[in-house]
Amino acid sequence: MKHQRGNRRSLLLGLVKQFNLDLTGLTVYTEAASGHYLFTPILAAMAGTEFVYGQTRDSHFGFAKDIENNTLEIAQMMGVSNRIKILTQRSHSALAESDIITNSGFVRPIDEDLIGGLKTSAVIPLMWETWEYRESDFDLKYCKKRDILVLGTNERHPACDMSSYIGWLSLKLIFELGFDGGHVLVLGNAPIPVGPIVEYMRRVNIDVTWVSAKDDGDLRYEEVYSHFQSKGARYDVMIIAEHENSLLLLGRDGILDIEMIRTINPDLKIGVICGNINAEELENSGLLYLPKEILPFGYISYQTYMLGERPVLNLYTAGLKVGEAMARARLKGLSPRDSAIYVLKNSPAMDFEGELAWVQ
Repeated sequence: MKHQRGNRRSLLLGLVKQFNLDLTGLTVYTEAASGHYLFTPILAAMAGTEFVYGQTRDSHFGFAKDIENNTLEIAQMMGVSNRIKILTQRSHSALAESDIITNSGFVRPIDEDLIGGLKTSAVIPLMWETWEYRESDFDLKYCKKRDILVLGTNERHPACDMSSYIGWLSLKLIFELGFDGGHVLVLGNAPIPVGPIVEYMRRVNIDVTWVSAKDDGDLRYEEVYSHFQSKGARYDVMIIAEHENSLLLLGRDGILDIEMIRTINPDLKIGVICGNINAEELENSGLLYLPKEILPFGYISYQTYMLGERPVLNLYTAGLKVGEAMARARLKGLSPRDSAIYVLKNSPAMDFEGELAWVQ
């Protein structure tokens, strides 16, 4: 246990140093959670925050009381428990004094109720790339109305490049499916997530056919049905990794019919990282697939969380670095737009596209 505690301290302090994260004088409102997410408020405190509020609740991940006890126990070991408070519900008074509010699971939804109580200098780092933004749990328009700056984290920025983790994740998934050689069919978009997936598989000499909505793959989506009819029996594994195009990939009326797949290749194993598929049809097909819980389009079913705590905390630290730069700029009196320009140049930040962009 002592060795494990030392390793985690080294990991957290190493990330703070790697990103030059300095939250001195800033108050952070984030989530308190379980598993690898247990360390998120602790990491913020170790970066020098004035105070950290961690919001949690009972869920299928764990009980709020256990999360509170575990968080504070480890925080005490790290010497920062006096600057962390665990909340079991949304606290408007804590939100009102916070400089950085993270777009984390238990903090969401980021709605009018939350946004309306923030000071105008408060900022919200998304903690992931902006194309993953969902209107259903984040009211970006109201943030803009109140001049609350919101930016994403560029997961391909040299400071926090997540490409390796995504590549390793795909390898982990195919081996969990029982891959022992042969051919892999990958459906999805680039550069994230499919770029690293195809790259890392080919690095270890796996025979990959990549199908995309664009011309960057080996085949386009409209070609894969006839391709599978003639060559589908050769594939051992299919990986679905589409987070940009909401086109139905697997299912009746999709680009590939699950019954057709089962008829041609009943031994095909299917791994779903993300993408629009008919989960009920897949479950009833008798085909082997992972993970067993397939989330709707727009959500990631098989996350880098599966690799361990390092990728989770790497991305979280990058998000806090974006938040730090945002908060410093706004507290200096810069406008949201000028702040965005500064932050995009001085952190691993990512703007929205089109009419949602801060910098047109």
